Amino acid sequence: MKLQNSCIVPAGFTESWDFLMDVAGSAKCVPGVVEAIWDGEECYRGTLRAKVGPMSITLAGTVTVQEREAESGRARFLVEASDRRVGGGVKTDMLMQLTARSPTETELTIETDTTFMGRLGELGQPVIRRKAQSTIEEFARNLSRELAARGNST
Repeated sequence: MKLQNSCIVPAGFTESWDFLMDVAGSAKCVPGVVEAIWDGEECYRGTLRAKVGPMSITLAGTVTVQEREAESGRARFLVEASDRRVGGGVKTDMLMQLTARSPTETELTIETDTTFMGRLGELGQPVIRRKAQSTIEEFARNLSRELAARGNST
C-alpha cells in the first residue's frame, strides 16, 4: 500500500531536519509509539501500540536509516515490525523530503510503501489505509506542535 502526505511545519529547514534526524526523539510524535531506542549506527528499536479496525496490535521492530542527505533534505527509512500475539507484521519503505518554504516554514512530504503480512494483511486495505493516513496526519500535527514549542522557547 502506497501513501503520500505533506504538511507545513513551523520551523526553518535546518531545525526541522535536525529534529527529524533525531529518530529516537522525533518518534515521540508518532501516535502510539511506546519507545524508540538507538540500537547502533543507523538502527533504532521501537514499539508501537495501535488499534486497527477491531484489532489491537503491539508492533515491535526496527527503524533503519538507509539514506540521509542533509543538503537535499531527503532521508529514507526501512521499518520492519511484527506482533507475535496477533501473528502479523509490516515492512515499510519510507521516504521523507523536506523543502524550505521560508526562514520559518518547511514543507515535509512523507511517502510510504507498506506491505502487511499475516493477520494484519487480512484486515482489508480500506481499514488499514484509514489507520495509516490518520497516523501520518497526527504525526504531522504533533511534529508541528513540537517544533512551534521549540521556536517559542528560543
